[in-house]
Amino acid sequence: MGDDAARAFKTKLASLNVSVQSIETLSHWCIFHRKSASQLATTWMACLERAPSKQKLAFLYLASDVAQNGRKKGPEWTDALVNVLPEACRHVVAEGDEKTTEKVKKLLRVWGERRVFSGSNVESWLDGMDGGEGDAGSQPAAAVPSAAKPASAAKKNKNDMAELPALSGENAVIAKLLMKMEKAERDLASANERFDADVRDKFLDESTVENAADPSATLRSVQKCESAILAKRDATDVMSETLTELENKLRAAITRVEGIREAQSGADVGALTQMMLKALKTRKKASKRNAEYICERINGSARTGDDAPLPEPVDFDAQDDDNYDPTDAPEEYVSSDNKRQKL
Repeated sequence: MGDDAARAFKTKLASLNVSVQSIETLSHWCIFHRKSASQLATTWMACLERAPSKQKLAFLYLASDVAQNGRKKGPEWTDALVNVLPEACRHVVAEGDEKTTEKVKKLLRVWGERRVFSGSNVESWLDGMDGGEGDAGSQPAAAVPSAAKPASAAKKNKNDMAELPALSGENAVIAKLLMKMEKAERDLASANERFDADVRDKFLDESTVENAADPSATLRSVQKCESAILAKRDATDVMSETLTELENKLRAAITRVEGIREAQSGADVGALTQMMLKALKTRKKASKRNAEYICERINGSARTGDDAPLPEPVDFDAQDDDNYDPTDAPEEYVSSDNKRQKL
């Protein structure tokens, strides 16, 4: 199956171009054959190196579409492509012109911002090349200062799920069940694809065996049909059990939420707002009276010649922490027209 897919992939890559239809059509095919992603990625790299210069960019666009959309089905393509893409990007830049280099850089920025290849510093893949992101060939990638983009690095670390505190108790159980559900969903989708491809009504009819011109081929087809049915049944069973277990845990969580809501239902937000307004009005009067008192002390000291100590100013915000983090600043504005542009 893998060799057949690789041969078909070579044929399809030969006619690949940068049009949306060409890239999306082949991307769907790749995602369908994601179980062979490792072998197909090797084929993709070999074909890229032999492709004409004007076609090479289309290979990267295809890889981008497959990696981003294939993540919904599983990690097969991202795991396979991350091993060949650094070399592929350098190859395309080396074989292309200035415009090609800029387009490759844009792809790297997109992959980095969207964390397509989690754990990989994709924007450094061109470091050490002329016109790359790093110093033009004079500085190896390892020597590039890690603090070159502190704000970007800080934002990525802040958004990293690994930075979150570990869950425990019922929260951990629900989180694990959600992950289990996602895996069951992927497995069921894969089983459905296999079912649609291998199950035919004629393979469930004994007369098909009796009238078969090629009994060996018929046996293989029937075995594949049986295997596909079994895979779908098992995947459906796991999904049903997982959903039931998760539903029970979520119902318990909702009950807990309702209990907390009922417990705090006595808090009247409107009354608290009125109290806050009264406190604000009183504070303004207190501030005015305090200012008058200070003036009286100053005037009294001036008349008597005494050096009376003045009261310390009141810092109403002393307990507030300054938690401003520059990495929380809004990102650079991107116009809606630019957002609609498709790579």
